[in-house]
Amino acid sequence: MGEKTVFDIDLIKSYPRSSRKITLGVMPYNLANESNGSEEKGQTTYISPHGMEFQSPKDYVDGTLLKINVTLPDYWNLKQKFVDYGRVDTPGKFKVLAKVLKTEDIGKRGKKKLVLVQTVNIDEVDEQVLKSFLQEAK
Repeated sequence: MGEKTVFDIDLIKSYPRSSRKITLGVMPYNLANESNGSEEKGQTTYISPHGMEFQSPKDYVDGTLLKINVTLPDYWNLKQKFVDYGRVDTPGKFKVLAKVLKTEDIGKRGKKKLVLVQTVNIDEVDEQVLKSFLQEAK
């Protein structure tokens, strides 16, 4: 039927300045109430609009959809370059929906995991903000 396409990890690792360390909040995606506090902390080893690789204490099954809150320094100031509206609050993060491609143990006794995910959905403007953030990296 349909051909299975293999994700190219170079879309993440070869992306300009993709090795910036960014704090993440990660939780499996579901349609139930989100405020159950089960968000795990993670940190990227690589990030691009195509996906990311991050360290996490949790193991995720391949194919799992994850809701990832990406916390960028100066996020709102960057976003204001692309939008024409103001806000009373100043958000510091944006959401990405991603699919787990691979999880592997790292470190001693497998306490940390290295998780590779492919971006499934990202807001158009947030994608521009992320590209801008990576391009302006020093």
